[in-house]
Amino acid sequence: SRTSPNIDPEVARRASPARAGRVGGRWRTVLAHFLPLALLCLFPLISSEYQVNLLAKFLVYALLALSLDLLWGYAGILSFAHGVFFGLGAYSLALVMQYWGELPGATYLGIVLAVAVPSLLALFIGYAMFFRRVGGVYFAIVTFALGAIFQSVTIVWIEFTGGLNGLYGFPNPKLGIPGVWEAELVGGPLTYYLIVAALFLSLLFARQLVNSSLGRALRAIRTNEERVEFLGYNVPAIKLVIFVISCALAGLSGALYVPVGFVSAEIMGILFSTAAIVWVAVGGRGTLYGAIIGALVVNYLQAFMSDVLVFYWYLIVGVFFILVVLILPDGVIGIAQRLYRQMRRG
Repeated sequence: SRTSPNIDPEVARRASPARAGRVGGRWRTVLAHFLPLALLCLFPLISSEYQVNLLAKFLVYALLALSLDLLWGYAGILSFAHGVFFGLGAYSLALVMQYWGELPGATYLGIVLAVAVPSLLALFIGYAMFFRRVGGVYFAIVTFALGAIFQSVTIVWIEFTGGLNGLYGFPNPKLGIPGVWEAELVGGPLTYYLIVAALFLSLLFARQLVNSSLGRALRAIRTNEERVEFLGYNVPAIKLVIFVISCALAGLSGALYVPVGFVSAEIMGILFSTAAIVWVAVGGRGTLYGAIIGALVVNYLQAFMSDVLVFYWYLIVGVFFILVVLILPDGVIGIAQRLYRQMRRG
Protein backbone atom coordinates (compact mmCIF):
# COMPACT_ATOMS: atom_id res chain seq x y z
CA SER A 1 0.00 0.00 0.00
CA ARG A 2 1.15 3.58 -0.69
CA THR A 3 2.18 5.88 2.12
CA SER A 4 -0.13 8.75 3.05
CA PRO A 5 1.09 12.06 1.53
CA ASN A 6 1.06 13.66 5.01
CA ILE A 7 3.50 11.09 6.43
CA ASP A 8 7.23 11.14 5.79
CA PRO A 9 8.13 7.88 3.91
CA GLU A 10 11.26 7.47 6.04
CA VAL A 11 9.20 7.70 9.23
CA ALA A 12 6.73 5.17 7.83
CA ARG A 13 9.55 2.81 6.93
CA ARG A 14 11.02 3.00 10.42
CA ALA A 15 7.60 2.40 11.99
CA SER A 16 6.75 -0.58 9.80
CA PRO A 17 5.97 -3.92 11.50
CA ALA A 18 8.74 -5.65 9.53
CA ARG A 19 11.34 -3.21 10.82
CA ALA A 20 9.94 -3.49 14.34
CA GLY A 21 10.25 -7.25 14.09
CA ARG A 22 13.87 -6.97 12.96
CA VAL A 23 14.70 -4.58 15.81
CA GLY A 24 13.00 -6.89 18.30
CA GLY A 25 14.88 -9.84 16.88
CA ARG A 26 18.21 -8.04 17.27
CA TRP A 27 17.41 -7.21 20.89
CA ARG A 28 16.48 -10.82 21.58
CA THR A 29 19.76 -11.93 20.01
CA VAL A 30 21.74 -9.47 22.14
CA LEU A 31 19.95 -10.64 25.31
CA ALA A 32 20.43 -14.29 24.37
CA HIS A 33 24.18 -13.74 24.16
CA PHE A 34 25.05 -11.13 26.76
CA LEU A 35 22.61 -11.90 29.58
CA PRO A 36 24.02 -15.43 30.12
CA LEU A 37 27.53 -13.97 29.72
CA ALA A 38 26.82 -11.39 32.41
CA LEU A 39 25.46 -14.06 34.75
CA LEU A 40 28.53 -16.23 34.17
CA CYS A 41 30.82 -13.28 34.90
CA LEU A 42 29.00 -12.59 38.18
CA PHE A 43 29.07 -16.24 39.30
CA PRO A 44 32.55 -16.16 40.99
CA LEU A 45 31.42 -13.19 43.10
CA ILE A 46 28.61 -15.14 44.76
CA SER A 47 29.96 -18.70 44.82
CA SER A 48 32.67 -20.70 46.53
CA GLU A 49 35.94 -21.62 44.85
CA TYR A 50 34.78 -25.24 44.57
CA GLN A 51 31.61 -24.22 42.70
CA VAL A 52 33.59 -21.92 40.41
CA ASN A 53 36.05 -24.68 39.50
CA LEU A 54 33.20 -27.15 39.01
CA LEU A 55 31.36 -24.80 36.63
CA ALA A 56 34.63 -24.08 34.79
CA LYS A 57 35.03 -27.81 34.15
CA PHE A 58 31.45 -28.13 32.93
CA LEU A 59 31.91 -25.12 30.63
CA VAL A 60 34.86 -26.93 29.07
CA TYR A 61 32.52 -29.87 28.45
CA ALA A 62 30.04 -27.39 26.96
CA LEU A 63 32.67 -26.28 24.44
CA LEU A 64 33.25 -29.93 23.51
CA ALA A 65 29.49 -30.41 23.07
CA LEU A 66 29.36 -27.27 20.91
CA SER A 67 32.06 -28.68 18.63
CA LEU A 68 30.15 -31.95 18.28
CA ASP A 69 26.90 -30.12 17.55
CA LEU A 70 28.53 -28.41 14.57
CA LEU A 71 29.34 -31.82 13.13
CA TRP A 72 26.34 -33.90 14.18
CA GLY A 73 23.61 -31.31 14.54
CA TYR A 74 24.25 -29.40 11.32
CA ALA A 75 26.05 -31.84 9.00
CA GLY A 76 24.39 -35.01 10.30
CA ILE A 77 27.76 -36.71 10.86
CA LEU A 78 27.81 -38.70 14.10
CA SER A 79 31.27 -39.15 15.61
CA PHE A 80 32.07 -41.52 18.47
CA ALA A 81 35.65 -40.24 18.61
CA HIS A 82 35.25 -36.67 19.81
CA GLY A 83 36.75 -37.74 23.11
CA VAL A 84 39.89 -38.67 21.14
CA PHE A 85 40.26 -35.16 19.73
CA PHE A 86 39.49 -33.68 23.16
CA GLY A 87 42.10 -35.98 24.70
CA LEU A 88 44.70 -35.15 22.06
CA GLY A 89 44.26 -31.46 22.89
CA ALA A 90 44.63 -32.13 26.61
CA TYR A 91 47.65 -34.42 26.21
CA SER A 92 49.33 -32.02 23.78
CA LEU A 93 49.32 -29.18 26.29
CA ALA A 94 50.11 -31.44 29.27
CA LEU A 95 53.08 -33.10 27.53
CA VAL A 96 54.50 -29.76 26.39
CA MET A 97 54.29 -28.51 29.98
CA GLN A 98 55.85 -31.72 31.29
CA TYR A 99 58.90 -31.64 29.01
CA TRP A 100 59.30 -27.92 28.19
CA GLY A 101 57.17 -26.25 30.83
CA GLU A 102 60.00 -24.08 32.15
CA LEU A 103 60.69 -22.52 28.75
CA PRO A 104 59.14 -19.09 28.04
CA GLY A 105 55.96 -19.37 25.97
CA ALA A 106 55.59 -23.14 26.48
CA THR A 107 51.86 -22.73 27.16
CA TYR A 108 51.27 -20.99 23.85
CA LEU A 109 53.14 -23.77 22.03
CA GLY A 110 50.99 -26.33 23.85
CA ILE A 111 47.76 -24.55 22.89
CA VAL A 112 48.82 -24.37 19.24
CA LEU A 113 49.60 -28.09 19.25
CA ALA A 114 46.34 -28.81 21.09
CA VAL A 115 44.46 -27.35 18.13
CA ALA A 116 46.84 -28.47 15.36
CA VAL A 117 47.21 -32.16 16.31
CA PRO A 118 43.45 -32.96 16.35
CA SER A 119 43.00 -30.89 13.18
CA LEU A 120 45.68 -32.83 11.30
CA LEU A 121 44.27 -36.16 12.46
CA ALA A 122 40.78 -35.05 11.40
CA LEU A 123 42.16 -33.92 8.03
CA PHE A 124 43.73 -37.33 7.44
CA ILE A 125 40.73 -39.37 8.60
CA GLY A 126 38.17 -37.12 6.92
CA TYR A 127 39.98 -37.13 3.58
CA ALA A 128 40.37 -40.92 3.67
CA MET A 129 36.69 -41.45 4.47
CA PHE A 130 34.65 -38.66 2.91
CA PHE A 131 36.33 -38.79 -0.47
CA ARG A 132 35.80 -42.55 -0.50
CA ARG A 133 32.09 -42.04 0.24
CA VAL A 134 32.26 -43.59 3.70
CA GLY A 135 29.45 -42.05 5.74
CA GLY A 136 26.44 -42.70 7.92
CA VAL A 137 26.67 -45.69 10.19
CA TYR A 138 30.00 -46.75 8.69
CA PHE A 139 31.60 -43.46 9.71
CA ALA A 140 30.19 -43.91 13.24
CA ILE A 141 31.68 -47.44 13.41
CA VAL A 142 35.10 -46.25 12.25
CA THR A 143 35.16 -43.45 14.82
CA PHE A 144 34.01 -45.90 17.49
CA ALA A 145 36.99 -48.11 16.66
CA LEU A 146 39.27 -45.06 16.63
CA GLY A 147 38.26 -44.24 20.18
CA ALA A 148 38.99 -47.79 21.35
CA ILE A 149 42.40 -47.75 19.65
CA PHE A 150 43.52 -44.44 21.09
CA GLN A 151 42.37 -45.32 24.59
CA SER A 152 44.28 -48.62 24.43
CA VAL A 153 47.43 -46.90 23.18
CA THR A 154 47.16 -44.30 25.93
CA ILE A 155 46.86 -47.01 28.57
CA VAL A 156 49.80 -49.17 27.43
CA TRP A 157 52.22 -46.33 26.54
CA ILE A 158 52.92 -45.71 30.21
CA GLU A 159 56.30 -43.99 29.91
CA PHE A 160 54.85 -41.29 27.62
CA THR A 161 51.19 -40.92 28.60
CA GLY A 162 51.27 -42.13 32.19
CA GLY A 163 48.89 -45.00 31.42
CA LEU A 164 45.96 -45.36 33.78
CA ASN A 165 47.68 -43.03 36.25
CA GLY A 166 47.55 -40.18 33.77
CA LEU A 167 49.83 -37.14 33.66
CA TYR A 168 50.49 -35.12 36.81
CA GLY A 169 53.24 -33.14 38.46
CA PHE A 170 53.97 -30.98 35.40
CA PRO A 171 54.29 -27.17 35.65
CA ASN A 172 51.02 -25.28 35.49
CA PRO A 173 50.15 -23.53 32.21
CA LYS A 174 50.88 -19.80 32.23
CA LEU A 175 49.46 -16.87 30.32
CA GLY A 176 50.99 -13.44 29.95
CA ILE A 177 54.17 -12.02 28.44
CA PRO A 178 56.75 -14.85 28.33
CA GLY A 179 59.80 -14.05 30.39
CA VAL A 180 58.31 -10.80 31.71
CA TRP A 181 55.02 -11.47 33.52
CA GLU A 182 52.95 -14.64 33.54
CA ALA A 183 50.00 -15.86 35.61
CA GLU A 184 49.52 -19.53 36.38
CA LEU A 185 46.30 -21.29 35.43
CA VAL A 186 45.51 -23.42 38.47
CA GLY A 187 41.77 -23.05 38.68
CA GLY A 188 40.12 -20.09 40.37
CA PRO A 189 38.67 -16.92 38.78
CA LEU A 190 41.42 -16.36 36.17
CA THR A 191 41.02 -19.83 34.68
CA TYR A 192 37.25 -19.57 34.94
CA TYR A 193 37.08 -16.28 33.03
CA LEU A 194 39.47 -17.61 30.38
CA ILE A 195 37.16 -20.58 29.80
CA VAL A 196 34.07 -18.35 29.71
CA ALA A 197 35.75 -16.09 27.13
CA ALA A 198 36.83 -19.07 24.99
CA LEU A 199 33.32 -20.56 25.07
CA PHE A 200 31.66 -17.23 24.25
CA LEU A 201 33.98 -16.51 21.31
CA SER A 202 33.58 -20.08 20.04
CA LEU A 203 29.81 -19.72 20.21
CA LEU A 204 29.93 -16.48 18.22
CA PHE A 205 32.20 -18.14 15.65
CA ALA A 206 29.91 -21.18 15.40
CA ARG A 207 26.85 -18.95 15.02
CA GLN A 208 28.48 -17.02 12.18
CA LEU A 209 29.50 -20.30 10.58
CA VAL A 210 26.06 -21.90 10.61
CA ASN A 211 24.45 -18.71 9.28
CA SER A 212 26.93 -18.52 6.39
CA SER A 213 26.70 -20.20 3.00
CA LEU A 214 28.72 -23.09 4.43
CA GLY A 215 26.14 -23.56 7.19
CA ARG A 216 23.29 -23.59 4.67
CA ALA A 217 25.17 -26.18 2.61
CA LEU A 218 25.66 -28.30 5.72
CA ARG A 219 21.95 -28.32 6.53
CA ALA A 220 21.18 -29.22 2.92
CA ILE A 221 23.67 -32.11 3.07
CA ARG A 222 22.05 -33.37 6.26
CA THR A 223 18.64 -33.32 4.56
CA ASN A 224 19.50 -34.65 1.11
CA GLU A 225 23.16 -35.25 0.30
CA GLU A 226 22.52 -36.60 -3.21
CA ARG A 227 20.56 -33.55 -4.27
CA VAL A 228 23.25 -31.18 -2.99
CA GLU A 229 25.87 -33.03 -4.98
CA PHE A 230 23.61 -32.96 -8.05
CA LEU A 231 23.50 -29.16 -7.75
CA GLY A 232 27.28 -29.06 -8.15
CA TYR A 233 28.55 -28.78 -4.58
CA ASN A 234 31.69 -30.65 -3.53
CA VAL A 235 30.07 -32.58 -0.69
CA PRO A 236 33.20 -34.47 0.50
CA ALA A 237 35.15 -31.20 0.72
CA ILE A 238 32.37 -29.50 2.70
CA LYS A 239 32.21 -32.43 5.10
CA LEU A 240 35.98 -32.37 5.49
CA VAL A 241 36.00 -28.65 6.33
CA ILE A 242 33.36 -28.93 9.05
CA PHE A 243 35.00 -32.08 10.45
CA VAL A 244 38.36 -30.32 10.80
CA ILE A 245 36.76 -27.22 12.36
CA SER A 246 34.78 -29.36 14.80
CA CYS A 247 37.86 -31.35 15.86
CA ALA A 248 39.94 -28.16 16.22
CA LEU A 249 37.36 -26.81 18.69
CA ALA A 250 37.39 -30.17 20.49
CA GLY A 251 41.19 -29.90 20.80
CA LEU A 252 40.87 -26.37 22.17
CA SER A 253 38.42 -27.60 24.79
CA GLY A 254 40.92 -30.32 25.69
CA ALA A 255 43.63 -27.72 26.28
CA LEU A 256 41.27 -25.72 28.52
CA TYR A 257 40.56 -28.91 30.46
CA VAL A 258 44.17 -29.20 31.67
CA PRO A 259 43.94 -26.54 34.46
CA VAL A 260 40.57 -27.83 35.76
CA GLY A 261 40.68 -31.61 35.21
CA PHE A 262 42.83 -34.72 35.34
CA VAL A 263 44.52 -35.76 32.08
CA SER A 264 44.18 -39.55 31.82
CA ALA A 265 43.18 -42.28 29.40
CA GLU A 266 39.56 -41.95 30.51
CA ILE A 267 39.00 -38.82 28.40
CA MET A 268 40.11 -40.74 25.30
CA GLY A 269 37.56 -43.51 25.79
CA ILE A 270 34.25 -44.47 24.23
CA LEU A 271 32.30 -43.64 27.40
CA PHE A 272 33.46 -40.04 27.37
CA SER A 273 32.72 -39.63 23.65
CA THR A 274 29.28 -41.14 24.19
CA ALA A 275 28.69 -38.75 27.08
CA ALA A 276 29.28 -35.83 24.70
CA ILE A 277 26.64 -37.26 22.36
CA VAL A 278 24.24 -37.44 25.31
CA TRP A 279 24.86 -33.78 26.17
CA VAL A 280 24.05 -32.66 22.64
CA ALA A 281 20.96 -34.88 22.39
CA VAL A 282 19.55 -33.73 25.74
CA GLY A 283 20.10 -30.06 24.94
CA GLY A 284 18.82 -30.30 21.38
CA ARG A 285 21.12 -30.91 18.44
CA GLY A 286 21.39 -28.42 15.63
CA THR A 287 20.87 -25.44 17.95
CA LEU A 288 24.36 -24.62 19.35
CA TYR A 289 22.81 -23.25 22.56
CA GLY A 290 21.24 -26.63 23.24
CA ALA A 291 24.63 -28.33 23.26
CA ILE A 292 25.87 -25.93 25.94
CA ILE A 293 22.72 -26.25 28.04
CA GLY A 294 22.70 -30.04 27.68
CA ALA A 295 26.31 -30.31 28.88
CA LEU A 296 25.57 -28.18 31.94
CA VAL A 297 22.28 -29.90 32.80
CA VAL A 298 23.58 -33.47 32.47
CA ASN A 299 26.85 -32.85 34.31
CA TYR A 300 25.18 -31.02 37.18
CA LEU A 301 22.64 -33.81 37.35
CA GLN A 302 25.45 -36.35 37.50
CA ALA A 303 27.30 -34.37 40.16
CA PHE A 304 24.16 -34.18 42.30
CA MET A 305 23.12 -37.80 41.79
CA SER A 306 26.59 -39.19 42.43
CA ASP A 307 26.58 -37.53 45.88
CA VAL A 308 23.02 -38.49 46.83
CA LEU A 309 22.59 -41.85 45.10
CA VAL A 310 26.07 -43.31 44.87
CA PHE A 311 25.11 -46.64 43.28
CA TYR A 312 22.12 -45.64 41.14
CA TRP A 313 23.05 -42.36 39.48
CA TYR A 314 24.29 -44.04 36.27
CA LEU A 315 20.93 -45.78 35.94
CA ILE A 316 18.95 -42.59 36.61
CA VAL A 317 20.94 -40.53 34.11
CA GLY A 318 20.58 -43.30 31.52
CA VAL A 319 16.82 -43.46 31.97
CA PHE A 320 16.66 -39.65 31.79
CA PHE A 321 18.51 -39.70 28.46
CA ILE A 322 16.23 -42.40 27.01
CA LEU A 323 13.11 -40.48 28.03
CA VAL A 324 14.43 -37.28 26.46
CA VAL A 325 15.23 -39.03 23.18
CA LEU A 326 11.88 -40.85 23.01
CA ILE A 327 9.54 -38.17 24.33
CA LEU A 328 11.39 -34.92 23.62
CA PRO A 329 13.60 -35.53 20.56
CA ASP A 330 14.24 -31.78 20.18
CA GLY A 331 15.79 -31.63 23.64
CA VAL A 332 15.62 -28.87 26.21
CA ILE A 333 15.85 -26.13 23.58
CA GLY A 334 12.91 -27.66 21.71
CA ILE A 335 10.77 -27.46 24.86
CA ALA A 336 11.77 -23.84 25.44
CA GLN A 337 10.99 -22.87 21.83
CA ARG A 338 7.54 -24.45 21.96
CA LEU A 339 6.73 -22.72 25.24
CA TYR A 340 7.91 -19.39 23.81
CA ARG A 341 5.72 -19.77 20.72
CA GLN A 342 2.70 -20.65 22.85
CA MET A 343 3.30 -17.59 25.05
CA ARG A 344 3.47 -15.31 22.01
CA ARG A 345 0.25 -16.77 20.57
CA GLY A 346 -1.44 -16.48 23.95
